Amino acid sequence: MMTTKHLLAFAAIGALTLSACDRIKAPEQPAAPAATETPTVAETPTEPDLPVRPEAVESTAGIDWEAARRDMASVPSEDRGEGAFQVQSGASAPPVPVLLPTGIVVPQSAEGGVKFMPMSDGYFATYPGVDYDIVVNGTNEVIGARDAGDTSADTEPSYLATASGAQVAFSRYGADYLIEFECKNATGEDPECIGEDEALEIARKLVIAGTR
Repeated sequence: MMTTKHLLAFAAIGALTLSACDRIKAPEQPAAPAATETPTVAETPTEPDLPVRPEAVESTAGIDWEAARRDMASVPSEDRGEGAFQVQSGASAPPVPVLLPTGIVVPQSAEGGVKFMPMSDGYFATYPGVDYDIVVNGTNEVIGARDAGDTSADTEPSYLATASGAQVAFSRYGADYLIEFECKNATGEDPECIGEDEALEIARKLVIAGTR
C-alpha cells in the first residue's frame, strides 16, 4: 500500500525530471537563407526619333552691279531722288543698288526730314509725310529657297495691306526691296491711308541713286 511518504518521493522525482528536461534545449535549426532579390533597374525611357526640321538658309545675294551702273548712268542727277542727303557711290556705297522714290513732297513741319541710313546688308531711307511716312528698305540677304546667284530674278511690285498701313515688295538687280507706308491718322482695325494703286505707283517711280 502506497503511503503519503511514497507519493512525496514520486513527486520529487517528477520535478527533478522536468527540471532536467528544461535544461536540455532542442538543437537550433539553421536559419533559412535570406531570399535574394534581384535589384530592379529603372529603365530609361527612350526618346522617339524626331524629324529633322529644315533650317532657314541665309546667304548673300549676287548683285548685277553692271546693270545697276548702266541704269544709274541713264538717270539725270536731278531725278535721282536723293532728297536732303547724298548717296555714296563706289566702294563705300551700300551692298545693294540704292533705289529711292521721286516726287515725294515732305512737309516743312516734318521732324528730322528725309533720312538715309546705310547698313551692313543694305540700307533704309525714311520720308515723313502728312498722311503716312514712307520707309524704303533694300537688302542683299536671301532667306529660304531663292537662288542667291540668280541676279535676273526681278519681280514686279506686289501690294500688301498691313495693320499699320501697307507694304510693297519686289526684287531688282538680285536684291530685295520693301517699301513700307505707315499711316499717321488712320484708325480702326484696318486703317487705310494709301490705296493699292497709289502705293504701286510710288514703287514703279523709284530711281537708282547709288551703286558700286
